[in-house]
Amino acid sequence: MKKISTLIITLLAIFTASAQSENDTIAYMLDEVVVKVNRSMTTMKGNSLVTRISGTSLEHAGTANDVLKQVPMVIGDNGNFEVFGKGNPAIYVNGRLIQDNSELEQLNSSNIKNVEVVTNPGAKYDAAVKAVILINTKAPQGDGFSGLLRAQVGVQRYLRTMDQANLKYRNRGLEIFANFGYLGVKVEDWNTVNYITRTSTIWNQQLEQKSIGHSHDFYGKAGFSYMFNQNHSVGAYYSNGFTFQNADYTGISTVLSNQSLYDRITMSGETDSRGLPKHHANLYYNGSVSKLGIDLNIDFMWRKNREKSSNEELSQEFPDEKVSNNTISHSRLLAEKLVFSYPVWKGAVEFGEEYTNSMFSSDYTTTAAILKGADSRVDENNIAGFISLTQRFGNWNVAAGLRYEHVNFKYLENGQKRDDMTRTYNNFFPSVSVSTTLNKVQLGLSYSMKTQRPSYSSLDGSISYVNRFLLESGNPYLQPVTINSVQVQGAWRRFFGQISYSYSKNPIMNTSLPYEEDGEIKLLTKENFPRLQNLEVFVGAQFEVGIWQPKVNVGIIKQWLTVDYNGGKLKLNNPLGLVQWQNAIHLPADIWLNVDLQWMSRGNGENAKLSSTSYMNVKFYKAFFNNSFSVTLEANDIFNKNNRDFTFYSRDVTLYKHINSLNRTFLLTLQYTFNTTRDRYRGQGAGTNEMNRF
Repeated sequence: MKKISTLIITLLAIFTASAQSENDTIAYMLDEVVVKVNRSMTTMKGNSLVTRISGTSLEHAGTANDVLKQVPMVIGDNGNFEVFGKGNPAIYVNGRLIQDNSELEQLNSSNIKNVEVVTNPGAKYDAAVKAVILINTKAPQGDGFSGLLRAQVGVQRYLRTMDQANLKYRNRGLEIFANFGYLGVKVEDWNTVNYITRTSTIWNQQLEQKSIGHSHDFYGKAGFSYMFNQNHSVGAYYSNGFTFQNADYTGISTVLSNQSLYDRITMSGETDSRGLPKHHANLYYNGSVSKLGIDLNIDFMWRKNREKSSNEELSQEFPDEKVSNNTISHSRLLAEKLVFSYPVWKGAVEFGEEYTNSMFSSDYTTTAAILKGADSRVDENNIAGFISLTQRFGNWNVAAGLRYEHVNFKYLENGQKRDDMTRTYNNFFPSVSVSTTLNKVQLGLSYSMKTQRPSYSSLDGSISYVNRFLLESGNPYLQPVTINSVQVQGAWRRFFGQISYSYSKNPIMNTSLPYEEDGEIKLLTKENFPRLQNLEVFVGAQFEVGIWQPKVNVGIIKQWLTVDYNGGKLKLNNPLGLVQWQNAIHLPADIWLNVDLQWMSRGNGENAKLSSTSYMNVKFYKAFFNNSFSVTLEANDIFNKNNRDFTFYSRDVTLYKHINSLNRTFLLTLQYTFNTTRDRYRGQGAGTNEMNRF
């Protein structure tokens, strides 16, 4: 960190000197540093943290994806975001659920008003949603034809490209839009994996593997909305796309038996995956009758994916193995959500219902002698009702909600219903929050009960081939997780913080089991563990020092977990730490420089030990022609330290993975917008959690 701090100071000195040479009237006096105390960029609103974008340095970040990287408590990039300690969030733009996170690249940061991070969402949201990000844009302006054209080229050992075009026509209440995009990526991965498998013999497989993969992703979306007046709006859209992915790998595996050389295996293989088609449609009505607000959404989704793989193992001591696998999967969803709102006394009541009908099927065939093909299907119906009430008493805001969910889960194997895996759930999920302002200090306290349902891939009982010692499968017997969480939030001037505690019953984690009676082959799968406790602490501060706008965030996640390991018990209680130092510098000629650093400590996450990671990103942003055209230059993970190694612990298998891949990336982005207008589409979407499970 000392070297990095020296680098930052040097950069600041260079930019300051440059500014002085361009304009002699600008003076920077070292003995008179002025720290502004303007309105804080991040404040509290109930049980959420609201970060202003308009009028701040984040207005020039680039896209919504670039903005979220700078929002407190949000970690990630390229649409893959997590809320600190809460996992993957549901992301909304103006109340509309984002179904594909690539849409974040289609929203310009200059059009965003603010971003809300809700870390304890109430009864309105699916009981499996543990965090919500609400992106609110600026007020609409102008009619006519408008659009956004964006091209990005990058280098991460190989070239990568992303192109998109968003077109829109508006005439009074009518809006018609169409979006198109393409992403092409070539990546190279290097990793070292050690498998230690304990049977009657201790097997140690030392694998060095290299793979080169290609990905081509095309998407298109078209729709309309029509505002009859301020009280009534309807709209619909349809999107489709397809993804082609293939990868070739080679590797060498050294196998030790009780620490003695047993075999050397040369491996090669390839995987070809085709996601085609990816249908998704949404229909909505948003309006009000007198004081009654009405919001109706209907969603349909249907996808098909084909994956072929082949693995060849050339052994020095034993017969060779060649295995081919073929998987065809289908997923379908029909969802509907109706929400009513009405003012009551000193607040409002919100109530409604949500229904989802989903299906996931997998047809798996293999040539592996120790395996059989499998044909499985999951059907699930979820009927939910919810009500929430908010009231304001002076400086105090109180909210309480209750959600009821009735779930029918049916599992079929080879077309036959499995009664031992078919279940029905009836659950209530309460939530309550209290917030106030005392002497300019904002405080909030909230409680919620949530659930986490296993993904459909985790429920898939098909067994796939890893190598001659290991197999992998889902677990159709998995039960949903119940999560009780309490959190306290506070904000004062430019400081904010949050403390959260959660208790999870039946958490789902990876494990290993013996395959067949002799136990010489192990099956990597998932199962419910008894309990998992987590404590999360997050604090942050934001300042302005002349042209420099620094932000500092610090977080700690501490878990309490004991697992069965190697015939005994293993405690995995070491905390994970996070430090972020984000710097925005406004240079002459209206150029913005961002220098962002992040460090995450080693520690335990579920039943794994994670190594420490860090990164340093530098970005230059310059807009031209009244912000209609912009150029962005980025260098991400400059020191290539953001690869995270891990060690996975289960009963009889220890897996250590070291990643050697090049993560350093250079990007050039050109963006042109004309007659920019806010999207009037008000559809919020339905079946949020079900789509995430697919």
